[in-house]
Formats: sequence, C-alpha cells, structure tokens
Amino acid sequence: MAPIPSSRRLICGALLVLVLVLVLVAATAVVEAAAEREGARPHRGALLPSVAARHERWMAKFGRAYTDAGEKLRRQEVFAANARRVDAANRAGNRTYTLGLNQFSDLTDDEFLDTHLGYRRHQLRPQEKNMSKGAAHLEDVRLQQYMPDSVDWRAQGAVTEIKNQGSCGSCWAFAAVAATEGIVKIATGNLISMSEQQVLDCTGGVSSCNGGDINAALRYVAASGGVQPEAAYAYVGQQGACRSGGATPNSAASVGAPRWARLYGDEGALQGLAASQPVAVAVEVTDPDFRHYRSGVYAGSPSCGQTLNHAVTVVGYGADAGGQEYWVVKNQWGPWWGEGGYMRIARGTGANCGIATYTYYPTMAS
Repeated sequence: MAPIPSSRRLICGALLVLVLVLVLVAATAVVEAAAEREGARPHRGALLPSVAARHERWMAKFGRAYTDAGEKLRRQEVFAANARRVDAANRAGNRTYTLGLNQFSDLTDDEFLDTHLGYRRHQLRPQEKNMSKGAAHLEDVRLQQYMPDSVDWRAQGAVTEIKNQGSCGSCWAFAAVAATEGIVKIATGNLISMSEQQVLDCTGGVSSCNGGDINAALRYVAASGGVQPEAAYAYVGQQGACRSGGATPNSAASVGAPRWARLYGDEGALQGLAASQPVAVAVEVTDPDFRHYRSGVYAGSPSCGQTLNHAVTVVGYGADAGGQEYWVVKNQWGPWWGEGGYMRIARGTGANCGIATYTYYPTMAS
C-alpha cells in the first residue's frame, strides 16, 4: 500500500482539529444557554470560564477586591446572575432604555436596596397638617403664565458635577443640596458645590445613613446661613459629629425658607416647578432595571411608585427624537451609572415611578 503523502496527512489533521473546535464551541454554547435561562445558575464553584473572566474585568474596572476566595466566589455568582439579567433584557429589545453592568453588579437586590437609597417621607409639622394638596406651595406654579417645552439646567450652568453617596443612605441630603446649588446659581450667578456631609452630620433627628427627610435637610440648609463648600467639609460616606457650630456661615450659599408639595401625580405642576429651578423629588427604586440603567428613557411598571424610597433631583425635562417626553434626573451614584450619572424618566405616561408625588425645593424668600 502506497504511503499517504504528508500534505494529505496535514490536511486531515487540520480537519480533525477544526471538527473538535466546532464541537467544543457548540457544547459551550449549549451550556451557556442553559445557564442563562431564567432561574438557572451554575453549580457553586463551577462558574463558566467566560463569566469568571468577565467578572475579573469588571473587578479591574471598578477597583473591587474581596476579603478571601470564598467571598470572591460568592460575589462571582451574584455578578453572574446580574449579568444574565442585564444581557437578557437587552436582547429582548422591548424596553425604551438599555441596561448595563456597573459598580452595583456584584450586589444582591436586597443588599443594594439596604445601602444606596435613603428617602423617608417627611413628618408634617403642626402648621403643615391642615394643608390640602400643598395648595399654598403650588400657588406660584398655578399662576405661572409660560412653561417652555424643554428645560435643561445643566446647560444653564446651574448643576454641579455628579457626586456619589456611596453605601450610605444619604440620598435625601444629596437631593436637598443639589436643589440648593441650583437656586443659588439662578439667584446669584455663582455655582457652588456644597457640602452634603454637613447636611448629613447636622440635620439631626432620624436623618442619617439609614435614611432621612429632604424637608428637614432643606430647613437645616436655610437655618445654617449657608452650607459650607464641598472642599471645606468633604463627604466621607458616614455620619459624624456636626462641625458647623464653629464655622462661619457661607453667606454666598444662603437661601430662604424651603417649600414642599404633594402633587398627586400632577406632572404639569412638577413641570412648572422644574421650569423655575431644580427640585428634589422622591421615586421608587425597587425594580432591578433601575440600578442597572444605562441609557434611554426609563419607564417603570404600572405599579411603580407605590413605595417611594429614593431621592433624586429633577434638573430639566424635554422629549427625544421620537416624541417620548422625559424628565432629566440627577442621581448621586457616581458618573459610571446611567447617562454619565443622569437618567431620563418617562414623562406623561404614568410609568414614572412616583416622580410627581412629592417635591421639595428651597426659595430665596426669608
């Protein structure tokens, strides 16, 4: 029998390798598809190599480190579940927004909700208990003659940089400060980045890293005579002793008495307020899509808004190229979240997670 030429042997060998590679790829695809089915997850200690590598890249991007191998493995599994959910939502293509992995992607839903929100409905003082629908606070809005179709206080220089509350439930302090920064810029022409840490330390009462009251924060801001600049009283992400007692009030940042209103879903009233200045509002952040929001116009489920648990700041409104109206919301989860730290929430659809329920804002009146 004549020997097989070496060239044919090489071709046969290459074909065999190609077949083996195709079989391996097909097998991997089957395993990954099974892992991505709703509710499915790899056995403990048996994460797919691709998921583990993706987690490693994510750790490097966000500077995440873990105490030991066991904690890392547990966080890998949480990360894998969140990644599957994000990928499946984006593949479905049935949302007006996209999701993405961010600094929260190795946290469970409960862990995230326990550490990164913090809104509490404010307690009515005696003089507020007889108010009907906050009518006294909405009078100026009702009398306003003109509301532009769109407003963006960022473009007008009345919004400071995106900040980060960290794992302290201090959203209430950040929203109060952002609204104050806005009205001071509008009234004086000076944009001052103010201290959320001072508000966190000095508001008092039940307001803390476990949650707080925007209205109480704004009352403190007014009573302080002017909150210190951020650089003078830096944010550390935990509540400490109030250091404002010996500090000279920052007269350049002084504001008058705050107002609040219950809007009962009246987006027209919110539009009137937001046309005049940035305002603090409360929203519900229970849907995991919210924390993994990346871009687009976010719309919650019809029931979203029943449990208000997070404070943000409305810094404008408008409509996209398709005519979908939205609110421009400044959050305080760092610039890695959402559209550079901002979110667009659906306006005029009712699927806006309670954004037009309560609003809080400072004034320049005494």
